Amino acid sequence: MVTPAEEPCRKCEEFDLAEAVARAEHDPSRETDCRVLRRRHQQADHEGQEYGGQQP
Repeated sequence: MVTPAEEPCRKCEEFDLAEAVARAEHDPSRETDCRVLRRRHQQADHEGQEYGGQQP
């Protein structure tokens, strides 16, 4: 059973998807931008915790 605290963060998932799309389109600059934005979001909204998604 998934509790609310364990549910994936929609914003984190959107960054993960955008990064995957950028990778598929061979756009390393946008890929990096997605990782930076996801980390900023994690620091602000998840108290700096890595939250789901891929590790660089």
